[in-house]
Amino acid sequence: MRLIAHRGFADRHPENTLVAIERAASDADMIELDVRRCGSGELVVIHDETVDRVTDVTGRVDELSADDLADFDVLDTGTGVPTLAEAAGAIPADTGIVIDCKEHGIATEAAAAASTVDNEVIVSSFDAPTLDALETDDPTVELACLIGLRPDDDFDDALALDCSYIHPHWGHWLMTDAIERAHDAGMDVNVWTIDTSIAIERLRQAGVDGVIADSPDVL
Repeated sequence: MRLIAHRGFADRHPENTLVAIERAASDADMIELDVRRCGSGELVVIHDETVDRVTDVTGRVDELSADDLADFDVLDTGTGVPTLAEAAGAIPADTGIVIDCKEHGIATEAAAAASTVDNEVIVSSFDAPTLDALETDDPTVELACLIGLRPDDDFDDALALDCSYIHPHWGHWLMTDAIERAHDAGMDVNVWTIDTSIAIERLRQAGVDGVIADSPDVL
């Protein structure tokens, strides 16, 4: 079962930072990063629309430059918000990258940034139009549809987009036949966000292919 470090194992390391990436790489098969566009146009790695929760300053990411963001102290690491290019470059080549697009219109650029390195790359989103807009000539870039509050509709979107993966919340699909349906359609299933080893065993029995977790301890 593949282990994907959610935000670089957010329970153990300061989420979405270069520190988290460097520490998580030894335990994870892939590292999941949240990506959005900052005020100067670069793609940066941060979950929220603002920096308020993870720094001691306030402000919207889309109103701050990459230089501004780099100067902040994120979660007391002494490091700032990294660009996607910096984050991708810090991940070892044998560790995959999952890019969670937090905004519409960035998927193609995100895939291009990640394609400059040799890692396996998955581009994911809850928003089907975001994935549909992705254009890439890189055959190693694959799509993952995040399954949210509309599991049936989201599953249909994943089929229509020819996704390689679906990423459902584990509570949505564990007790249904959706994992089997996904496998029948040729899609692997990575479930989120897992925080107990008990859940892991149930998911293993259900046949999931990977887990997105906040700590490596779940395995």
